[in-house]
Amino acid sequence: MKYYRLWVIAFLLKFIGSAWDASYHFKYLFEEYSIPHIVNFMGFALGGFLLFREWRQSTYLDAFSRNLITIGYALFLIGIPLDFSYHIAYGIDLTTWSPTHFIYYIATDTMIFGVWRGYSLYTWHTVPTWKSMHTWFAMFLLECLLFPNMQQENGAISYDQYIHGRSIASKEILELISDPASQIFGGIPEYVYPIYSVLMVVLLTVVTIRLLEDFSIPFMGAVLYISLRFLYKAVFAAVGYPTSYVPMTIILIPLAFLLFRRINWLAGLIGSLAYFLSLYAIHVSGILITPPLAIWELVPAAIAGILVPVINAIIKPHLAIKKTKQPA
Repeated sequence: MKYYRLWVIAFLLKFIGSAWDASYHFKYLFEEYSIPHIVNFMGFALGGFLLFREWRQSTYLDAFSRNLITIGYALFLIGIPLDFSYHIAYGIDLTTWSPTHFIYYIATDTMIFGVWRGYSLYTWHTVPTWKSMHTWFAMFLLECLLFPNMQQENGAISYDQYIHGRSIASKEILELISDPASQIFGGIPEYVYPIYSVLMVVLLTVVTIRLLEDFSIPFMGAVLYISLRFLYKAVFAAVGYPTSYVPMTIILIPLAFLLFRRINWLAGLIGSLAYFLSLYAIHVSGILITPPLAIWELVPAAIAGILVPVINAIIKPHLAIKKTKQPA
């Protein structure tokens, strides 16, 4: 099991580096060799070493899982020079939704899923439980899926500081800001944030339950994710780095499925409504500084919450039929 614990450390280093990097770019100009990038690369290198061991002598991963991880690493390596070139051409990050960043996201998602699949097969003789490393891998995949929203989550507090004359961004960054709201929030439409959040969290929740047949793992993965985000927020605040709004209300989505103990449209609807309405209540009350939000976004967010369970209900019978037709 030590092998997979090392993978947890590798992904944790990438998680720390990514969160630090998102905060870093709200204070300093882009630098290729910044400390957050180095921390991220340390995790990447540790994972690369673990993958190299499996290519030399396959022990802990099946061939398909190993190949998935390799594809993820290849995509990530392709993304590095493309991202550097993108920054040379366009300068400072305006959004976490840039094309080269999505290469990183897809690559990391593929790595995590490959390792998680390998772990599931390696521990096939045990019943999946939230007390195992399944929760860690669910959390890492959740973090990677939600990372594109970090621009708005960091932007929420940074924009509030900017308009009140309390920005902690460097002079170089402040001189570049000509359109504060658009540039600080990355120029992404406001409605993208809640809709994308619901879609990704419901998708991960449903897929995890389908594959592991456990309703508690996606919920505890969300608990772990939110806990670490609050920890990083506290650390960044202590050292004078920009902090972010922690999307704590996403936990209500896997909680809805956990309470229903079923994958159905009603759980998706209630979870997405609870997520959005609680976030909106926080937004209008001013208790916390949240990303921009409008009440009409409730409708597409609810539709996104229903969509995944409905698709799951449609394809589930077909998957069951195929399974029964397989030779004994």
